[in-house]
Amino acid sequence: MKIAALLPHLEVFGGVRRYLEIGNELQRRGHHFTLFHPDGGRPDWFDYMGATKPLLSLAEASFDVGLCSEYSLLPHFEKLRSKLKFFYFILEGHRKEKEVIKKDYIFLGNSGEICRLLERKYHVPCLRVVGGVNPEIFYPSGEEKKSDEFRILCYGRLYRKRKGIQKVIKAVEGLYKKHPQLRLIFFDTLVGKDKRDPRPLVKTRVPHDFYLNLPQDRMAWLYSQADIFVSAERRAGWSNTTAEAMACKLPVVCSKSGTQDFALHNETALVIPFAHPWVLRGQIRRLIDDEKLRHYLSQAGYEKIQEFTWASLVDKLETVFKERLKLK
Repeated sequence: MKIAALLPHLEVFGGVRRYLEIGNELQRRGHHFTLFHPDGGRPDWFDYMGATKPLLSLAEASFDVGLCSEYSLLPHFEKLRSKLKFFYFILEGHRKEKEVIKKDYIFLGNSGEICRLLERKYHVPCLRVVGGVNPEIFYPSGEEKKSDEFRILCYGRLYRKRKGIQKVIKAVEGLYKKHPQLRLIFFDTLVGKDKRDPRPLVKTRVPHDFYLNLPQDRMAWLYSQADIFVSAERRAGWSNTTAEAMACKLPVVCSKSGTQDFALHNETALVIPFAHPWVLRGQIRRLIDDEKLRHYLSQAGYEKIQEFTWASLVDKLETVFKERLKLK
């Protein structure tokens, strides 16, 4: 099959990893995958196997399948010549969501949560194409933690309020007096035209480190530096960082947003009903105080997330594409 996808950029945010991983897996299976984005260049942070072309060259070829998740690219997506067009929802609640629903597209969702929301709200079918995580990048490193500190890993893009990072900081600050061994670890990559640095936004008395622009082959090492991972995200489709933490065998405290396919409260993670520092604090305290619980959740979470590899996701995509093409 010839498959095209449209993206607004190839940086480390906005669901780009999803398309790069899907493209690689489709290429391995003998399909032809092309990413169209504004300048047509190749990603400098990821070993991508498919083709890239500028958006202006959309009219030069036709495809069996077209994919898009970006609302700002809808005019370009309309111009794409493909037998089938799929809109792949990766974020809930966009103001143009209703406009997309009216289009003659087939709808995919990157989590069961998003599909349930769309089906309930608009009474349209949404195919669940959930996941994923790359076990060649995110895996238990086996490194021994030599520090007496208790290290809490958290995503570091503080200027994105919906990531909930300030709530994690406040939760940990409330524990720090009784648990002076606590240390926060943040990580992020500079993205966008302005390459905004989130580090000056960290204002806390809790000791902390901030890792910036780590290459992909250092991600397993990064996760190995922590004892637990905490996320208070909202409006997520699929929470990449939470899934990656589980794949690296870290016990997790997380919100329901973007995690309901794999984070089951008290079974594979500690899941908070809503993102508030007080609620987060109680679940973090449980993991600080209970080594057996940490071990249990790290193993159970690791086993659960193995269901969500990119290969298994592309198994579903391939089946959907082939079945729909037969109907054309």
